[in-house]
Amino acid sequence: MPGGTSVPVASEAVPSRRGCRPRLIVAGNADVDLILGPVPAWPRKGTEITVEHFVKRVGGALGNTALALARMGVSAQLVWDVGNDMLGAWLAAELGTGTPPRVLDAPTSVTVALSHPDGERTFVSYLGHLAHSDAATLAAAVETAASGDLLLVGGSFLLPRWRPELPALLERARTRAVVTALDTGWPPEGWSAAVRAELSETLAHVDLFLPNLDEARGLLDLSGATPLEALRGLRPLVAGRTALKLGAAGAATLDASGELLVVSAPATEVVDTVGAGDTSNAVLLAGLRDGLSLQAALRLAVEVTSLALGTLPRRLPVWEALRRRERAVGQSGGSRHRS
Repeated sequence: MPGGTSVPVASEAVPSRRGCRPRLIVAGNADVDLILGPVPAWPRKGTEITVEHFVKRVGGALGNTALALARMGVSAQLVWDVGNDMLGAWLAAELGTGTPPRVLDAPTSVTVALSHPDGERTFVSYLGHLAHSDAATLAAAVETAASGDLLLVGGSFLLPRWRPELPALLERARTRAVVTALDTGWPPEGWSAAVRAELSETLAHVDLFLPNLDEARGLLDLSGATPLEALRGLRPLVAGRTALKLGAAGAATLDASGELLVVSAPATEVVDTVGAGDTSNAVLLAGLRDGLSLQAALRLAVEVTSLALGTLPRRLPVWEALRRRERAVGQSGGSRHRS
């Protein structure tokens, strides 16, 4: 795999895309985000408060990743659903440049995000159509994928009918020499022993795991784990490698020798953090698709995500310009890709 994670040798004849870039396949949850705030203190029951700001926008792991890819000019096949209501039609129109969704006979999922003066947010979600989504379209996408394609599954913890199917589907993808990446998000039921066992089974078929530090700590049941401790704890669970999101501190992974490699984030005046991890995933996967090492793609993901967080409405650079820059740095022997 570009970036260094191991991919098993295919056990069957799988079509390849010789002469073409590998395809990005992004699967997961999309919903409507309603963001209100700031809320200085939680209101007392039975009372009412007003807020200064309101935004309605595409949300969910797939929604945020797909928007970031589209803004950079990167094409992707989307595997997603919406409900059969006005919100579902709005979501489909907002992501109109990607693959049309499957429409389910259910209300569309909604998340209300209440922002607070310190920058933190409180989320309340209604699963809606996500509770009814099955993994049939993901299974079909795996069967039509070609050798070398990259599959990202995002927000899997909010897709209850996908969860038991993921180990077998990701195993099937790797058998077909498809590179698998996973960003689960936070489990609604918390990090119970059953959730840890479930995710451990899935990670045995994942080439690139993309948690944040709090999620890694939850999975490992190590509340105070450092990035190095978290990455080393995840190493025996993940088939390939882990790229760990560290928020304002950047991101981290382990190099080939098992030593910590931290990619620091530039100083940024943050305007909006919603979807930051999904934006990072979009840049990282685009970099791996185009042959960057994991370290180089991670550096680019941190750089671009930091830029995006400082803009509202969110702005991202054109991917082809970034790609040409990275190639020029590599050809000149620059230090951008070195450990």
